[in-house]
Amino acid sequence: MKEESPFEAGVCEVDYTPEAGLPLMGNFRNDYAARGVHDRLCARALVFRDRGGMTVALLSVDICMLHAENVAFMRERIFRRAGIPPEHVLVAATHTHSGPAVFQRGGRPGSPPEAMARFLAKAAQAVVLAAKRMRPAELRVGHAREERLAFHRRLLCRDGRTHMNWEKLAPGFVVRPQGPVDPEVIALAVTRGGRPAAVAVNFGLHPAVLAGDNWLYSADFPGYLSEAFSKMCARGRRLCVPYFNGCCGNINHIDHADPLQGRGYQMTQRIGYMLAAAAQEALAGAVAIGAGPIAVSSTIVRARRLKISAKLLNWSAKVLQAEAARKTRGQVDGVPDVFYATIYREMSAVQDQDDRIEVMAIRIGDLAIVGLPGEIFCEFGLKIKKKSPARHTLVIELANGAAGYFPVKQAFRSGGHGATPGTTLYRPGTGEQLADAALGQLKKLF
Repeated sequence: MKEESPFEAGVCEVDYTPEAGLPLMGNFRNDYAARGVHDRLCARALVFRDRGGMTVALLSVDICMLHAENVAFMRERIFRRAGIPPEHVLVAATHTHSGPAVFQRGGRPGSPPEAMARFLAKAAQAVVLAAKRMRPAELRVGHAREERLAFHRRLLCRDGRTHMNWEKLAPGFVVRPQGPVDPEVIALAVTRGGRPAAVAVNFGLHPAVLAGDNWLYSADFPGYLSEAFSKMCARGRRLCVPYFNGCCGNINHIDHADPLQGRGYQMTQRIGYMLAAAAQEALAGAVAIGAGPIAVSSTIVRARRLKISAKLLNWSAKVLQAEAARKTRGQVDGVPDVFYATIYREMSAVQDQDDRIEVMAIRIGDLAIVGLPGEIFCEFGLKIKKKSPARHTLVIELANGAAGYFPVKQAFRSGGHGATPGTTLYRPGTGEQLADAALGQLKKLF
């Protein structure tokens, strides 16, 4: 007689695609309004409960990022309708650059509050519905490697400077990438009666294949990942496939050595289908999550903000004055000077106020899940997984907030996108604080 599963699980996928016309987030444009829908934007929820009644929810949303205030709104709505405590809900943005903007930053617009409340409430409903569908389920986790999709985007070049891999660089100009990638693909399956009801995929790669030259709503490659997995594993039946992004603040899909690589929807499909194949490989060797408790922990890290010098503020004033005389032009990658000028002013206004950043850790049997609220450099995810006391560890970035980039200390010396003030908001060492806070919680949970 087969032993009863130690866990119950509920899964749900909700199409939350908002109306056209809301501003897109993730790139600098001269026109931000979404012109239509290429593929739907979804919220995908997994809710788990152990035999003692402890419940935790994971929610993946096809959106560029969510502010901590957005997360609080969604958590409170979930609590009122499903009874799951707010601190037991992890809300993660997939980071597609083709979803609606939720807040204004650096001169870029946010969605109107009433429109934003509508689509965030609809996305939160995925957890409410999943909680109503709780049934005994087996949880299995597997690991695979995919080394052809992710590239370190910060490059040391022969001029001694850091260049980004989206720049047009001459052959032989690049010396080496300035850090590693994490090729690990982790798949977490919820199965009932031997059939998968949901498969969550954890991998570190910017869903920014679609950039500033796209004006349609799209989930980017996580959408094709869901489509491919449904075709491969569910025989056409729609499978719930939440994508939880790993630490990829310095990782994207661009191979600087391949000038014919391309972008656009064909590339998103290629990545999505290849990632689905890797996730299926991971499941082929998956093992059951060991019986054990569900436990949740969170801590608040005090983050000290970067100081903005008088020199930078004077520069900002000149840039903004010149910008007022001409129309801003959008760009596919990176950000223009007017963004930095605007963000420096915003940073200066709060530079003497320390910020409070949530780091979350979850235990489900012998599985650990870490939620970090920003675009986290790859090195931190590798460190947490290496030092974790759990048998399996997923690290999720842009979880429960979006507090900018968190570079490793040495990246501040070399600069470049993600380590330049304006893209990063806090003093050197803050990323290390977040990683240490995560590991400290894991040690307590395990």
